[in-house]
Amino acid sequence: MKYLNTLLVTTILVLATKMACGQTTVNETITETFFKAYEKNPTGAYEDLFISNKWMKDNKTQIQTIKIKFGDLLSSLGDYFGYELITEKKVGESYVLKSYLVKYERQPLRFTFVLYKPNKEWQIQNFSYDTNIQEELEEAAKAYRLNYNY
Repeated sequence: MKYLNTLLVTTILVLATKMACGQTTVNETITETFFKAYEKNPTGAYEDLFISNKWMKDNKTQIQTIKIKFGDLLSSLGDYFGYELITEKKVGESYVLKSYLVKYERQPLRFTFVLYKPNKEWQIQNFSYDTNIQEELEEAAKAYRLNYNY
């Protein structure tokens, strides 16, 4: 009987771990695939990002307009040196925000991905990029924002 209880607990733990890892891997795959494509063709990677969301992929005019602006910005930044995860925030198990520092010679960019799993598959819900990282870092370092140990 003790053997069966141990076997049952072990099986449950293995299955729960596989399910949890499977969910994380799927939403990470979207961002990893994006960054692999980004190394070769940044504007193409941006365009391909919306394929997983049927509501966004049909808005080709807006995607093309933003793609042109994005390309103009990238041409002024110099060489690309990689990316780092800044933060990941979740709402439940089906809505995730991932923010990345994208390293360029001149200055960094921040890419923010919002991923959503309405049913079985993850999709891009929103993607944005900005250059406001320095301003936010300076604001976070102001005295009234610091936590003191009293």
